[in-house]
Amino acid sequence: MQDYSSSGNSQRIEKSVSYALYLHRRELGRPKRRLMRICSTKLQLTNELIQLQQRRQWETAFDLEFDAEASSQQMNALDREREYRDRLQTNMRRQLEKQQKRKRKYLQEIGKL
Repeated sequence: MQDYSSSGNSQRIEKSVSYALYLHRRELGRPKRRLMRICSTKLQLTNELIQLQQRRQWETAFDLEFDAEASSQQMNALDREREYRDRLQTNMRRQLEKQQKRKRKYLQEIGKL
C-alpha cells in the first residue's frame, strides 16, 4: 500500500516550489526578461502558498491549543494572498489581450487579415 501522508505531499510541494524559485531567479537574470513567464511563476508560487496555508488552517482547526487570534491573523494573510493572486491573474489577462490586439493590428497592417 502507498503512504498518502501529508509529509509526502509537502515534499512534492517543496520540490515544485524550489524548482519554481529556480526558474524565477533564472528568468530574472536574463537580459531580456519575459514578463509573462515571471508572472506565471509568481502565480504558481502564490497558489502553492495559498494551498499550504489552507492546509495548515485545516490542521490547526482541530488542535486542542487553538488560538483564535492567530487564526484570524492567518485568515487575513490568506485573504491578502488571494487578493494578490486575483490581481496578478487580471493583470496577466490584460497583458495577453494587449499582445493579441497588437498582433491583430500588425497582421492587418501587413494585409494578412
